[in-house]
Amino acid sequence: MKNILIILFLIPTFAIGQITYFGSASNPADNGTASGSGTVSITPPSSMLEGDLVVVYTHSRTASNTHDIGNWGGQVWHTLTAGSTTTSTAQTFWARFNGSWLLNGPTFTFSNTTSTSIIMHVFRGPSTASFWSIDVAQATATFVAGSTPFTKTITGQTTVADTTVTVAAWYSVDDNTWGSLSGTGWVVTGSAQYRNLAGSDNSASFAHKLQTAHAATGNVSKNQATLGGDAGQTSIVTFKCSRTPRTGLVYYISPSGNDGNAGTSTGSPYRNWQKLKDVAQRGDSIYMM
Repeated sequence: MKNILIILFLIPTFAIGQITYFGSASNPADNGTASGSGTVSITPPSSMLEGDLVVVYTHSRTASNTHDIGNWGGQVWHTLTAGSTTTSTAQTFWARFNGSWLLNGPTFTFSNTTSTSIIMHVFRGPSTASFWSIDVAQATATFVAGSTPFTKTITGQTTVADTTVTVAAWYSVDDNTWGSLSGTGWVVTGSAQYRNLAGSDNSASFAHKLQTAHAATGNVSKNQATLGGDAGQTSIVTFKCSRTPRTGLVYYISPSGNDGNAGTSTGSPYRNWQKLKDVAQRGDSIYMM
């Protein structure tokens, strides 16, 4: 009997819910105290995996403060444009986690020591082969103190890719608590807020939205609760997830095979097509024996 070769041209897609929120870390912890120039460290969440998206937000209580990466922690970081008001500076950095931190994680530097905060959020793609890039560029804005209920709204973005996470951030110049999140599909990222009581205080709060098809995220709002009525700034950015390029594999299937086999040689073929359906991807070759 002749062997039959089949080459797959089907395009694999990620399953629904392919991106998930994994965890967060901060220095200081909410309602803590931290100030410092030079090197300021942050301990990443434990049990991270290769392919995770790491987004770091730095916030300080000084206008035009320079934020930068001190120790890269073994990762390749990307820097987004800083936002600044007359009393604060905020900036976003992001990286694809390569599976191992050097020196226990990254450090960041601040040119001024007043109320310096670092917040890290981690998102997970469908596999350790996940790669990340910007889908919709960061947009920044400022907000005024306003009046009760001190609701601060961020204009949403319209995604281009199907597999995305959009992250919104609010920064204020007091130790505000934040509540009353509104916006369809948006959820709080990490803690309700991250307050730093050093110097003249600051506070940050975050929300994210996961999408499985390109569409408008819709606007998202939070209100300043405790000590509400402070001016500040916002940012929003969308990341897209994709798979790393992959060399096609060769699989074998035979009526005398076994689905417990490796399936990648004539001596260990699979038996059932369902098994191949579960493992094969675009560009793979299948030999029927």
